[in-house]
Amino acid sequence: MQGFVLFRRALIAAMTAAVIALPALPSFAATQRLALVIGNSAYADGLLKNPINDARAMATTLRELGFEVRVLENADRMAMQRAVVEFGRKLNSETVGLFYFAGHGMQVRGANYLIPVKAEIASEDEVEVEGVDVSYVMARMATAKNQFNIVILDACRNNPFQRSFRTLNSGLAAISAPTGTMIAYATAPGSVASDGDAANGIYTAELVKAIRQPGISMEEAFKQARSGVIARTQGKQTPWESSSVVGTFSFRAAPPQQVASLAAPAVDSTGDMALWNAVKDSQDARDFQAYLDSYPNGIFNRLARVRVATLGDTQKPRSPQVAVTQSKTPDAKKDPEPKKDTAVASLKAAPPGAPPAAFVDTGHFESTLRQNWPAVEAALKEHVKKEYNTYRMLIPTFNGGFDVRLDKSALVEVNDAAKGRFTAYLEGMIQQSAYSGGNMLNWRPYRSHFAYTLRFVDGKPVIDDYQYLSPAPNPVAAQ
Repeated sequence: MQGFVLFRRALIAAMTAAVIALPALPSFAATQRLALVIGNSAYADGLLKNPINDARAMATTLRELGFEVRVLENADRMAMQRAVVEFGRKLNSETVGLFYFAGHGMQVRGANYLIPVKAEIASEDEVEVEGVDVSYVMARMATAKNQFNIVILDACRNNPFQRSFRTLNSGLAAISAPTGTMIAYATAPGSVASDGDAANGIYTAELVKAIRQPGISMEEAFKQARSGVIARTQGKQTPWESSSVVGTFSFRAAPPQQVASLAAPAVDSTGDMALWNAVKDSQDARDFQAYLDSYPNGIFNRLARVRVATLGDTQKPRSPQVAVTQSKTPDAKKDPEPKKDTAVASLKAAPPGAPPAAFVDTGHFESTLRQNWPAVEAALKEHVKKEYNTYRMLIPTFNGGFDVRLDKSALVEVNDAAKGRFTAYLEGMIQQSAYSGGNMLNWRPYRSHFAYTLRFVDGKPVIDDYQYLSPAPNPVAAQ
């Protein structure tokens, strides 16, 4: 083991020197950032309360994040178009461009239009003349041939002119993002967003909060905003994005110490994974302690600590059965009698990888949750079955369905042990349609991410409340 540690140290030192010698990559945190922000509220046919506040909040946030920002409030069509042209001219291959609009927007024949104040629209045919085509905005931005353009449209409110339209299309239409562009909508295509009752609209309020977070990618920021909007609207509004971005952009870079801590575990990820695979099914706490000793910042550090706490004594002589042990000491003493701990005894009695035969209360919420995951999963399946009508509306993949079932689940993380709050990954099927009186059903798979509050009562898990978060990341399997 000592030889392995010395080899690992030498390998890390060599890799560190190689990294230092690499040429510096371009930093988009330091690249020039330009933004055009427009908020229109003073519509004669449909006064809106929040767009001006939203535009100001977004402009303030973007300036904090290093953007040079131009703001227009209650702009007519000429002012909007002139600003878009000027904005496009200032962009170049070295800039990050961001366009934000809050106000009325509508779709006509598959095209999206932003509505200026003073627009006089009596029919659909007049929208193309009175409105500003979103495609026109994106075309002006695309001329820069830069790597990152971001278009944010908080413009899916009720159409005040719809009473005179031949068709009744709501919200905005889904359009493809040009190369290097992300288009973000306040709600899903064809849906209507709320203007909100607070000082800011729900979508912009969640978005400015998300993009201020250091170290997260642009995609993760929009995902967090989506989760916040879904939670605040109880699933009635689901923000949506279309992206053709290649590369990674963060609105706010991580502090240097955070970058270092995030990078450290990846230095020896192959050895980390190999050692974890060797010990992961062990029922001996010493094997997990050996993992922690070898990889104090390892990928599975948290799980290893939970297993050590659950399985107990790490001071006993090592068992030779686990692959991580290299040799057996000839005069090794026999293991002392195990502690009189019912939880540990129950775990030791089960074969590796098998769930305990009975409820195990470890006194630690996360480890109790993991040791009883089969019972928790059964409770989740029953909950989905009972609440299927709500689940089918919360899972946005297919815009609702007729029925929903849960096939498997996994624990992602514990958010608040004191309150019994945890996040779970769900995977199952949602019934999208039915034919011939239900004789032929069309089921499609879904993967979702929910937060739950749970209690263990008399050895049984009881779910108190739940909340949809987002499509799930890769789950951490319950041990």
